[in-house]
Amino acid sequence: MILKRIYQKDLIMKKWVLLLISLMIITGCAINKPAPKSNPNLPKVTNFKAYPDRNAMALKWNAVKGIKGYFIQKFDFKTKKWGKIITLKDPYQTLYVDTDLKPNTLYRYRIATFDKNKIPSLAVETEQKTLPTVAPVIPLEIKRLTKGEVKIIFRPHPNERVNSYIIQRFNDEKAKWENIATLKPRYNVEYIDKGLVDGKIYKYRIIAVTFDDLYSAPSQELTISTYPKPPVVMNVKATVDLPKKIQISWTPVKDAAYYKIYKKKFLIFVPIAKTKNTFYIDKIDKDGDTEYYKVTAVSIHQTESLLDKTPEVMGKTLDIPAKPIVSTNVTDNGVEFIMNSPDNRAVKYLVVKELGNILNKKEQKYLVNGNRFLDKEIDKKHSVTYKIYAIDKYGLISKPTEVEVSF
Repeated sequence: MILKRIYQKDLIMKKWVLLLISLMIITGCAINKPAPKSNPNLPKVTNFKAYPDRNAMALKWNAVKGIKGYFIQKFDFKTKKWGKIITLKDPYQTLYVDTDLKPNTLYRYRIATFDKNKIPSLAVETEQKTLPTVAPVIPLEIKRLTKGEVKIIFRPHPNERVNSYIIQRFNDEKAKWENIATLKPRYNVEYIDKGLVDGKIYKYRIIAVTFDDLYSAPSQELTISTYPKPPVVMNVKATVDLPKKIQISWTPVKDAAYYKIYKKKFLIFVPIAKTKNTFYIDKIDKDGDTEYYKVTAVSIHQTESLLDKTPEVMGKTLDIPAKPIVSTNVTDNGVEFIMNSPDNRAVKYLVVKELGNILNKKEQKYLVNGNRFLDKEIDKKHSVTYKIYAIDKYGLISKPTEVEVSF
């Protein structure tokens, strides 16, 4: 009777020990401890090793005889717990590949065999770190090309698994990097960015991408400023006293390749000419015509000074002379004309004498260099109409002053 009680106590003690060992396996706190309901008598896996790739891990072990398959689990370092059980039902399988992993990250696994009742053996653990991701791209050069364009050149990635490159540009307004281009294949290692703002600083970086969608760390940043705009053209002046033309002049701008002249048409300034000089003559076949102009400077890189900041200037062609003031004096010798120029521009006068009637009209013209004219050829039986024009030094002719002389 006493021996029976001792045997029962010993049996109860063994059950408690097995239960404690099973609990330790469940929490993942020990190596080579039995899982729940594990059978320590089942053969264990041997030579369990992990072979890393950048985004995958190959688990390899020796085949075990007399079992029905394998249980594999991955440890979660965040929760400190073992994850979902993967069941391999083929006892001859000796390889399992875990995918979608992060590069350069430590992973821990455990494996156990199981029998026909899915009772596991003691677990065997291994851990390994995935390989680092592909090395960053090495930039070689960034340079300005012309207005609003920059060129990026980088070294072809030595890793043959690289399939493409992502070009990123930093968005200052949104404060984040943005993808602006994808280059393929591996040897396509230059990019030209266009349509950039003049005189602005830009930042770029490059990311290599492999065939299996592994991304390298971003390259070293590249910083460049686009070509700046020339300063605004100053001291723009336009003439108001030249016949049939307006001359615009301005102060030269340093390093300007040429200048663009704009003229207002229908409330909008449109370009009308380019010149390397610091003046421009706009020929206009109108007298007293008023026009408005702006001038911008253009650099050798085709950047242009700000049109909306450029001062507007008014120019005007010379108007015709004022009509002469004419007084007459009828004498026995004829009709004397005394002519005066209100604006003092007249250097000579044109006297046109009209003869005949509407059906048979004739004119006699006299060019007078002084301010007096005597018409001796008169017919006192009829009244005569004269038209007198002032002519300035440029040959501009005023509107006529009509004088009718009656005898």
